[in-house]
Amino acid sequence: MDHGSSSAFAGRAYRLAHCNFKDPGAGFFSKLRLAAHALYSTSAQRAMRKCIADFSPDLAHIRGIYHHLSPSILWELKRRHVPVLYHLNDFKIICPSYNLVAHGRSCEACGQGAFYHVVTEGCYSGSRSSAIVLAAEAYLHKWLRTYESCVDLFLAPSEFVRNELIAHGMSSERIEVLPHFQALPAGGHVAHDEGYVLYFGRLSPEKGLDELLHALARVPHIPVVIAGDGPERERLEALARSLNLSHILFAGQLGGEELQRLIADAPSRCSLPLPMKRWGNRSSNPMPTLVPWSRPILVRAASSLSTE
Repeated sequence: MDHGSSSAFAGRAYRLAHCNFKDPGAGFFSKLRLAAHALYSTSAQRAMRKCIADFSPDLAHIRGIYHHLSPSILWELKRRHVPVLYHLNDFKIICPSYNLVAHGRSCEACGQGAFYHVVTEGCYSGSRSSAIVLAAEAYLHKWLRTYESCVDLFLAPSEFVRNELIAHGMSSERIEVLPHFQALPAGGHVAHDEGYVLYFGRLSPEKGLDELLHALARVPHIPVVIAGDGPERERLEALARSLNLSHILFAGQLGGEELQRLIADAPSRCSLPLPMKRWGNRSSNPMPTLVPWSRPILVRAASSLSTE
């Protein structure tokens, strides 16, 4: 997908024209074209056909193809006898709203293919028409048996995710676990101040940060750093004020060396880097980032991280 930046691929480019699925000014027919593209993109399929003809791959490693590419490319790979390894970032293939979450609670209403719940439950954060497209996409590829027919092996990031997929009817023989990994940090700098509790990650409902803030209200003297951004930031900042948490810092989005320094400066005797996840949401796993620094880690028992 062309996002206006130069391609990192030095060879021939097969990028599609950019599709803005969140364009507020899109007219009725534009929305219909976007919906059709999300369900089954013939342009992405043609681009994949040309790429295979030029490149003749031995294996396709697939990740995050929804909407912009669509599952149509899986059928082209199958026609050309290219084995497909599907690296899972979320629960999209069993939950149209991605995360098995509805209205702040764990939800498995779409289990066993009852995808209409994404419309009737109103669990998708976007518009109702977008939810209808998500349900239609799920039903279409269930009817076509796209994932059963075109994917040779699924890679899950944890046993928790693998077990969820099996519980929703996927074959255990076609799912393997590849845990997240992280390069070891150079050096072993450790600060010697009184430390702080650190959370880093997206500020979204499934992370359970409201529970963290309520818990910290019982120990308001402990400094807290929250590194990240997302749709819940404004509400969480207001909650922190209402709980009189004066020792809390919302540091915004951090990554790379900045985040590494923040972790390194949290002394092991005091810090509790918190990969909080209320439910089985899976895609980003901070464990590999924390383990090389020998930092204690606190997670919820009912989360994908509890099995790491």
